[in-house]
Amino acid sequence: MGSLRNLRRRLTSAAVIHAARSAPYTPAIGIRILEAIVARGGPVAPKLARMVRTNMQHAGIADARAADEYFEHAARHLTNGLRVLKWARHPQMVIDLASEDITLDDSLANAQKIIAGHNGGGIIAPAHCQNYLVSLVRLNQDIPISIYLRWNKDPRRVELKRRWCAAAGLHVIVEPKNLTNPAARAEICVEAIRNGKTLAITPDLPQKIEDGVPVRWLDRTIYLPSGPASLAMLAEVPLLPLFASYRGKQQVLSFEAPIPVERLSRAAGGRKEATRRATQIWTDGFATFIRNCPAAWYLWADNRWTRVLQNDARYVDPISDDQTTQVMHRPDYQAPPGAES
Repeated sequence: MGSLRNLRRRLTSAAVIHAARSAPYTPAIGIRILEAIVARGGPVAPKLARMVRTNMQHAGIADARAADEYFEHAARHLTNGLRVLKWARHPQMVIDLASEDITLDDSLANAQKIIAGHNGGGIIAPAHCQNYLVSLVRLNQDIPISIYLRWNKDPRRVELKRRWCAAAGLHVIVEPKNLTNPAARAEICVEAIRNGKTLAITPDLPQKIEDGVPVRWLDRTIYLPSGPASLAMLAEVPLLPLFASYRGKQQVLSFEAPIPVERLSRAAGGRKEATRRATQIWTDGFATFIRNCPAAWYLWADNRWTRVLQNDARYVDPISDDQTTQVMHRPDYQAPPGAES
């Protein structure tokens, strides 16, 4: 199984890299046709559509239209990645695309004020909302964004991300080769924030129990990375949660209230408890986002989130027999598709 999974990942990576390299030469009409194919084909793709619908059911999403809307937005998300690379030498076209697809609500002004109060440095903590490849371009017009690119043993992947950031007009912090020390990585990020850079860091990456911070999310205890809250504490800036909704076809980005990460005494739980509390506040907003606009979240087909929603004991604290019985006897319950181990 491991060899098959590694082969699939290599093939997927190769396909993504090939698509990115060919993007500048792909006709605009070809990208539009691809978008239509994905939007219409996704809801009838047997395994993928079943995974998305079942994951939504396990998250308590009752709206039958949510899965179809998810694939429509995902099609735009994926093809906009190609559009950004196609127009890499025409930055105004990229900006115009972002302005057409994305807007920000009135919460932007408060976020700008908070970041200005920290010499331009800060941490924006968005979920993986649909179209994030372009939403960062739009956000960058009002709040200059920096992206931290972690080192990867496949230089093609690093170069692809660097190319996309350049095309999107985003400042890039490139991790030194072979850096594996989390403390050194944190030091680089904190120094950037103190020097007036605003980092965008997504906390919605599920962790195994031994690796993450425990938080309550949709009636289960899951584990998310401590990194965003830890960096906020070290840099002495608040987390700025960012979520999305839709107004017709246009995505609306909204900042939630800033989350201060206050240092606690050892008796009160210290750094570990401080980061858990801040991460829980972010997760509460994340849960509200999922319930209010499920189709706006990109990761419904992610394998790790599938394991979380299956209550995989490696990622989720065991649920009680009563909770299990309630889920299995729901009228819309379906056995989940197998996620690769």
